[in-house]
Amino acid sequence: MNNSTISTVNRPISFFLKFLIPIVTFLFLFQACSSEDPVEQKFVLETSVVPAEGGTVTPGQGEFKAAETLELTAVPAEGYRFAAWLGDYSGNTNPLEVKMSKNLKVVARFEEITGPTDPGPTNPTEQGALETIVIYTINDPHGRINNFAKIKAIIDKQKETESQVFFVCGGDIFSGNPIVDYHPEKGFPMIDLLGKSGLDVSALGNHEFDYGQEVLNMRMEQASFPFLCANVSRGSGDLNTPEGMVTIQKDGFEIAFIGVVETGSPDNTPLSHPKKIAGLNFTEGVSAVSNFENVTAVKNADLVVALTHYGSAGDRMILEQEDFVDLVIGGHNHAIYSQKVAGRYMVQSGSNLNYLTKLSLEVMGGQILDYKHELIDLNAVSQQDEELLVEINGYNNKPEFFEEIGTSLQNHSSSETGCFYTDALRAITGADIVFQNYGGIRAGLDYGPITPFDIYTIDPFGNGLDTFSMTVAELRAFLLSPNAPSMAWAGVQIQQSGGSINFYDGSGNKLADDRILVVGLNDYISSVYPGVFGAPEKTYEKTTAEYLIDYLKGYQSVIDYDGCNRGI
Repeated sequence: MNNSTISTVNRPISFFLKFLIPIVTFLFLFQACSSEDPVEQKFVLETSVVPAEGGTVTPGQGEFKAAETLELTAVPAEGYRFAAWLGDYSGNTNPLEVKMSKNLKVVARFEEITGPTDPGPTNPTEQGALETIVIYTINDPHGRINNFAKIKAIIDKQKETESQVFFVCGGDIFSGNPIVDYHPEKGFPMIDLLGKSGLDVSALGNHEFDYGQEVLNMRMEQASFPFLCANVSRGSGDLNTPEGMVTIQKDGFEIAFIGVVETGSPDNTPLSHPKKIAGLNFTEGVSAVSNFENVTAVKNADLVVALTHYGSAGDRMILEQEDFVDLVIGGHNHAIYSQKVAGRYMVQSGSNLNYLTKLSLEVMGGQILDYKHELIDLNAVSQQDEELLVEINGYNNKPEFFEEIGTSLQNHSSSETGCFYTDALRAITGADIVFQNYGGIRAGLDYGPITPFDIYTIDPFGNGLDTFSMTVAELRAFLLSPNAPSMAWAGVQIQQSGGSINFYDGSGNKLADDRILVVGLNDYISSVYPGVFGAPEKTYEKTTAEYLIDYLKGYQSVIDYDGCNRGI
């Protein structure tokens, strides 16, 4: 064979080798690197015990390699014995061999040894299955009705696939929306729409008393759901005292709900107008909850929920002191949170029906094994129940509330609105000085046209208006008292420095301690502090909100209090 022939034959081989060698080298190096740092699949093991004090499981929960085999040992606490494995494994073999082929939840069930004649462990199949339930919660809606069609759509859709769906409220359903507060039957729209949205139960809030006891009786009779309040009794009042506890069952799963209301007023009553709760007796919430620990219906329930209008501090005390309570769904603070306390959870969902909380729970043997919290922004939800929306629009069709009676030249803060408020009532009464508690100013005066709806939203409580005669010294003593509320004022000038308060007339002259002043204020303040104000010099016929409307119509319709801050 000549050289030319050899050259022609070898040329494609050498060309092929030129590219093959680098590829083989790359694959070899890649394999070597991969073998040094392999990506290992792992699965999560979650272990828990029922009851919580019954014992422990070793090893504890954590991440383990795929296909790894573990030996789980249930170790009983003193006075308990191991009964069965539940969750992703069943039976009573102890130790238990577990293979990590997926994420696993394994529960060790223990039983208390009751005495020498104890018959021994029960059949594992009698312990109950792992239950998945959903609880939707709201609190402090304060008469806001516009998002109920969205809530109904959400809950109805959940019920298409789940049979154990609960919907509950942490109280304060009234006061804050003129459509509800000034309906011919006060509060009627809220009860109607809550029921049609599927509410199962509500705590009794302090503002449920705002319309008076007789009206509250009518609204409780109207409701298709129960109100709960374990720490109120009728005394000499007119209230048809609600139950303190109720059990509600959905597809074989039973929850015991226990309700309490806050008692934050100086006399340990709810923060309500004293005239509206006259004759009723109230006790502290934690002690009221504790009274139900050994009630048979509570002991037999699959879950125990404190449904409260008690505030976050009170809810925390319930979890810290009452370990038979599995969950607290609260209200009153207008807060948004999901907090773990003493191994259990407490939640609130804000206020004014802006949010709906969804709790997805896995429960076994009376213990929450898995807890998921979701906060739903209702203002971002588009789906609505069309039939309920028609009813809501019907309630809102009140043109008399939207008549223009004035103009606001800016968005007013609470302090700025307080300046408007007290100037208006001083013009009505002619008093030397007028006060308004900031807690009674429930909204700011916004930029643009002012309507009765705006005024009733700012001042929803229907408080009366009184004037009193008192000396400068008496007024100073009240303002310096530790329980005095934070208030806006208008009239004679107040100067506060350190621990002293002085009063001055329009010319800058200091007023003597024995100077008599005419003091105007709403009858909520005077009723909370009867020892300070005594009998009124004059009681006015209309509510404070109605006099604000009169002021806009007859005195001053253009409002601008930019930067005003008269507070004490």
